[in-house]
Amino acid sequence: MQKLLQLGEEAVRALGELDAALYIREAGEEQLQIVSDAVLSHFRRLLEYLAMVAPSAGASDDGSDVEIEIGGPAIRNSGPIAPRIVAHREQSDDERWRALAAEMVTLQYGLGSELNEFERRFSDALANDRKEQAVRDLNDATTALMDGVFAVMTTVYECFLGYAEPERMVPGHRDTLGKALAVRQALAELRREVRGLNRQIQDRATPADVAETSYWRIVESLGHLIESDVFYYLRADSRQVFWEFHETLANGSVARNRNDCEGLDKYLDSLAFVSQRGVLMKHDADLKVKIADDLERALKFSTVLPEIACEVIEQAFVKAERLAGLDVHIDALVRRWSSQVPEKRTDLRRAVVLGRKLFDLVRPAPRPASSKDGDFF
Repeated sequence: MQKLLQLGEEAVRALGELDAALYIREAGEEQLQIVSDAVLSHFRRLLEYLAMVAPSAGASDDGSDVEIEIGGPAIRNSGPIAPRIVAHREQSDDERWRALAAEMVTLQYGLGSELNEFERRFSDALANDRKEQAVRDLNDATTALMDGVFAVMTTVYECFLGYAEPERMVPGHRDTLGKALAVRQALAELRREVRGLNRQIQDRATPADVAETSYWRIVESLGHLIESDVFYYLRADSRQVFWEFHETLANGSVARNRNDCEGLDKYLDSLAFVSQRGVLMKHDADLKVKIADDLERALKFSTVLPEIACEVIEQAFVKAERLAGLDVHIDALVRRWSSQVPEKRTDLRRAVVLGRKLFDLVRPAPRPASSKDGDFF
């Protein structure tokens, strides 16, 4: 167990060093194969140990293959579809270890398949001098494999303790969902700020000193994003675009680079596609349903249980903060709620008004009326 956790931690830290090896180190992108080997070396050690721990993979109970998903497209696997471990205090360590080893079949097969598929695509891209494709493949693979390593470590914790504490496994590392949420929120904040500042810059009636101040605030905000940890959660091509915008604006002026400010504004709008990532779409859909259910009950009984209703409405807005960047209307409503002093948040009338607006924004769209038999269009 300790060996699994040790190798898992080493693999996560090595995968997390991809950016330093590829983009920060001099000539990193010119040495893709060397970088790939170095970053994945600890992961391969973990995979070799998993192969020793896991018993031979066999067919599932009904003799059929099943699909599992580890950070990417579904892959074929023989064995259980997901960990089914339940830690029992009365079980011996040997019994728990046997249960863990059985679950390692799925993880070892899934991670091995993910690695083999990456190596196939990566080798093909390098052989055909498609460097940008190779960089994207390496970025995607490290994200997927890191999720897989966390799955291994979580399974160990849950088998022996009955619960997992991701923040204690490898402090400072986020899973794919955590990274995606952080990226979306950072981009939404930058987009909102740039939009307001660019509007002043594009308005020819704006005084010259105000336009100049707005221009340099854009440069400053862009610089803050680039210096943040979140910046390295972005894909390589997006980082390159932001670097180019920052270099152009930082070495220019509002008179020379007015069109570049407009270009940055439009580019930020185009990044709304980040919410279409599978991991975010599921998170958003589940969270909106949860918020809608909570608010529906709170609004229904607000006059009977006003204090509880206000508390539930406040918690709904706390949950809605995790939707930051998904919808500008939800963002504006959350900011409006957050800007209120505590006394106003406990005012039932105000809370119900804002709660109902949030409910209207997150509740599922009504299903269309069923069509007649045979009418498919």
